[in-house]
Amino acid sequence: MKPHFLLLLTLLTGGCAHLPNTDPITLAHINAWLAADEYGNALAALQRQTQQRPGNDSLRSMLQTAQKSASRYAEEKIAAANQLAKQNHWDKALQEIDDAREHWPQSAVLRVARDELETRRQQRIEQLQLELLLHEGRSLLETARQHRELELVNPGYLFLDWDLRKYQAKRRAVARKLLEVGLQVQEEGDLRLAQHCFVMAQRLEDSPEIKAALRSLPRIERVEESEKYQPQRHQPIVRYASRKVKRQQHVGRLLAEYARVRDRNDLAAARRIMLQMLEINPNHPRVRELKAEQDVLIQQSVQRSIARGDDLYSQERIKEAVDVWQAALQLDPFNKELRNKLDRAKTALKTLQEIKQNPR
Repeated sequence: MKPHFLLLLTLLTGGCAHLPNTDPITLAHINAWLAADEYGNALAALQRQTQQRPGNDSLRSMLQTAQKSASRYAEEKIAAANQLAKQNHWDKALQEIDDAREHWPQSAVLRVARDELETRRQQRIEQLQLELLLHEGRSLLETARQHRELELVNPGYLFLDWDLRKYQAKRRAVARKLLEVGLQVQEEGDLRLAQHCFVMAQRLEDSPEIKAALRSLPRIERVEESEKYQPQRHQPIVRYASRKVKRQQHVGRLLAEYARVRDRNDLAAARRIMLQMLEINPNHPRVRELKAEQDVLIQQSVQRSIARGDDLYSQERIKEAVDVWQAALQLDPFNKELRNKLDRAKTALKTLQEIKQNPR
């Protein structure tokens, strides 16, 4: 990792204040970073300069352009990673995202995309493991025929009982695993795959638990016992999914939306989406992590707005100060200091209005 990227790893939680102050950062530095796709440095520097000079339209326009370029860069890298994943090059796909994050460490979009890619990889692993389990079940059913034939051909075979006990134990183990997987995919909404697991499990061990699982399924097309079913767990039947799974899917969509607005530095929109995610699942690990980071960013933004408003108020630009504080209050609605400043400023505005209307 390049040395200047190390300084940026904490920017997401600490804002632009972590940029080095020893050497002044010029527009030439920023343009060079943008040309090299080093969006972490470029955006951090531009955000810092626009905060220091909020009235500079040229800087604000440059920041917006850089943010759009960074978003396109992230989209291209995510698309490339998805293409690699389709080809089953999962390590290369994850590396594509990791390389992009070195160029833009603060990007919530890239971070969420990596989480989603890792989830899909795990789903693919589970799918392959299930296919192997179903194949093992079919092999065990075929082995049953061979055991019966061996018993007829060689009834005095010394190790027959021992082999049968091992075989029966293996059948029970595979049947129970199929029952476990079937219940899981049933919760995810793939009823056809769940039924296939239960049917195969019942052929291996006709237990009360497996019978109960089959009875619990809604009425759907019967899976033929001999069918070479190919699981498609990456495309579950969402309408049959459990409430828990639907909540997880909803949070996943909100996380993607949240990441996009965070990368645009739209903290007000990010806060609204965060409140929705916390209402759905307050214990989601990624949501809790992003919430902690967002709290720091909001606190820093509010403190800058308070200072900016104080400066405007001291210049008797009271209406502008009110606008700045009002915007900050949207991010931190329970901030007593902001409310007190707003009340005082609104009172001053009202007094000035009365003086204008009733001059002596």
